[in-house]
Amino acid sequence: MTPTIASLETVSLEEALAYLDSAEGDELAAAFALARDRNSLDGAAVGEPDPAEVHHALFLLRRARGLSAPSFDLMRVQLRARAA
Repeated sequence: MTPTIASLETVSLEEALAYLDSAEGDELAAAFALARDRNSLDGAAVGEPDPAEVHHALFLLRRARGLSAPSFDLMRVQLRARAA
């Protein structure tokens, strides 16, 4: 079961680690799950999050863990590779 977040604006370290644990350490899968949960919390239509939403979620996960911001272009390449 994927954990949910309490806020659209921030992700705590505990929440970030819970998403990563749920995704078995896969940072991109954790970001995708977080983006989906953020959309749900926002009341957005159910569906796949777009690359910008996944990138923002990845940014939030990395910021909560004190890591540098992710590259949007690299993340898009990784998403396309997974879809293939």
